[in-house]
Amino acid sequence: MTLKHYIIYSIVVLFWGMNNTITAQEKEIETPKKIVVKALAKENAILLRWAVDDKYAWKYSNQYGFIVERATVLRDSKPLTVPEKVILSGDTIRPKPPKEWESFIQENDMAAVAAQAIYGETFQVNNNEENQLLQVFYESEELDRRFGFSLFAIDQDFKVAQYAGLGFVDTTVKENEKYLYNIKSAIPKEKMLVESSGVFISTKDKEELPKPTDFFGYFYQNAFVLVWEYDQLLPYYTAYNLERSEDGKVFDKINNVPITKLADTPYSGVSYTDSIPQYGKKYWYRITGINYFSETSPPSDPAELIGFKEIKSEPLFTNTNILSENEVALEWTFAEEELWKVRKYELLRAETAIGPYKTVVDSIAPTQTKIKYGPLSDINYFKIKAFGNNQDYKESPPAMVQPIDSIPPKKPTGLEGTIDTLGIVTLKWSKNTELDLKGYDILRAYRKDQEFTKLNKANLIKENFIDSIDMTSFDKAVYYRLIALDNRYNESKPSDTLVLQKPDRIPPTSPVFKTYKIKEGAVDFTWINSSSEDWAATILYRKKANDSITQPWKKIYETSIDSVTHFIDTKVNPGQKYQYTLITVDQGGLESEPTPPLTINIPGKLLQPGIKGLYATVNREQKFIQLTWRFKEENAVEIQVYRKTDKTPFTLYQRLDIQDNRWIDQKIIPNTTYTYAFKAIFIDGSISEWEEIEVKY
Repeated sequence: MTLKHYIIYSIVVLFWGMNNTITAQEKEIETPKKIVVKALAKENAILLRWAVDDKYAWKYSNQYGFIVERATVLRDSKPLTVPEKVILSGDTIRPKPPKEWESFIQENDMAAVAAQAIYGETFQVNNNEENQLLQVFYESEELDRRFGFSLFAIDQDFKVAQYAGLGFVDTTVKENEKYLYNIKSAIPKEKMLVESSGVFISTKDKEELPKPTDFFGYFYQNAFVLVWEYDQLLPYYTAYNLERSEDGKVFDKINNVPITKLADTPYSGVSYTDSIPQYGKKYWYRITGINYFSETSPPSDPAELIGFKEIKSEPLFTNTNILSENEVALEWTFAEEELWKVRKYELLRAETAIGPYKTVVDSIAPTQTKIKYGPLSDINYFKIKAFGNNQDYKESPPAMVQPIDSIPPKKPTGLEGTIDTLGIVTLKWSKNTELDLKGYDILRAYRKDQEFTKLNKANLIKENFIDSIDMTSFDKAVYYRLIALDNRYNESKPSDTLVLQKPDRIPPTSPVFKTYKIKEGAVDFTWINSSSEDWAATILYRKKANDSITQPWKKIYETSIDSVTHFIDTKVNPGQKYQYTLITVDQGGLESEPTPPLTINIPGKLLQPGIKGLYATVNREQKFIQLTWRFKEENAVEIQVYRKTDKTPFTLYQRLDIQDNRWIDQKIIPNTTYTYAFKAIFIDGSISEWEEIEVKY
């Protein structure tokens, strides 16, 4: 929640309280507040520390105080029938009067903080503030600060906690007894409810303080950074002291105030930055924890650190002399006043200016300023990396080295494109892989024998190009070539010529029926294909002539082989009249005008009953299709089986005896859809009804 939202939210809450004529300080708190108690066993005393978890409870506690009650529960390890209770606090324990703080705050900074939080003058953001809502908010905000600083100060010093009425030392204890201490609030219940809290302890319950863990340090930006675990040991320590030594034996505290966390963070550790007294010298650091009773822990394991002056200057190349196609001499310079910081150099190389760079020569002496390197690629980028004494480093700007180059790029490949009906040409091609590739030039011509013209002014960087052509010219195609160039302007061989046909806006000429004949109940056609050069396909359509107005044309055959000009229509019924027409489709998808309809009468014959119960079974393991049926008509002489696929028309495939009722087809191809048709031939020349079944194999 942002500060702005927090203020708005607080004012709304306070406004609701004001409408009920109750200020935030005087409002009855329905949820009881709590007292948190900690205790420490000493040989002849029990030390108690406590605090409340609410700012208003803290405010009223300063006024009304606490009651410390002790109940003796065990004596000589045996429970007492009736615990012996005694009030240790006398009346109540409250903060000491200001007079008693005067000498204490002169010698203890934490005492000054706690006294100011308890007795300091009221801080007003605006003494002339007339808005009662904001005045209440400012008072609440001030109380937050007082409460927080007070708890911070007493956590750092147990004596300050005693002065603030939040600590007590019981020296009337006995070694053979165990006590239950109960801390009670003296705040009147009608003003605020505060739950009491206690702790069960004896002088024998001594606890060794743990040694701080995970302490380490490192050198960073001309300073030592010390880091250690904080949250894990928070039940034991509220703050730490940091000690430094020059010999690893005698340690001196270097922090003026205890080191602690002042806010919640996502990290469980805490850090401290110390300036370096002397570079190049070893120092030892360690920490000690401070608990709630001002006792210190055993010191942590020491961390050893040495500070070095970081390199601030960077090396600079002064000369790159190409000795041959495979070797270069590099020279560089470095600031003399910082040369003493350099431990070594490394030579780095990359294929591009932005890297990635790899070390090609390691451990170059700090006094060395020139080196020869080879072999070289078509293009090379070098850096010199200067290392300091503590893994700090500085890199030079990159220097490009390109040896003498007379080798052109490879011939471009993958040139392809499209032309739309508006004459917009979209070209694309595969990318060349040369490291020193500069770009491409695109060339165009309208005839094979015409000289190609360069279209782009600047070299093309991307592998695509948009062109526009004149669609009104008589040229039927446009020709493109591509040339690649490197950084030395060496040109590749032209790519293979790309020929793009202009979109055709003139439909093709129509095909012409040549002959037809009716044979065995089928119509045998021949025709002459269109004379258009961009012919792509011929399509044959059919429909019944008796309903030529409403019935749509049905495509019954299509061929894209210009030598095919013949088709037999076997799916006609005797006694019916049909109309046929042909159209041509060109390479641009344009269709010709349909040929004038050809009307054909199929001689009428009495259709005999056909086969019944036609059923197909597919066996993919043994690779066959089995067909079964029923047929009991007399005077039949044979059963004819026709077969077609998606790509081939019906053809007579098998002749069967009329006694057969099962047939297996093994001449099949996987992933093919077959259509089988059956008809019977009778003695008088008549035929049966046509029966079809589709089978997917």
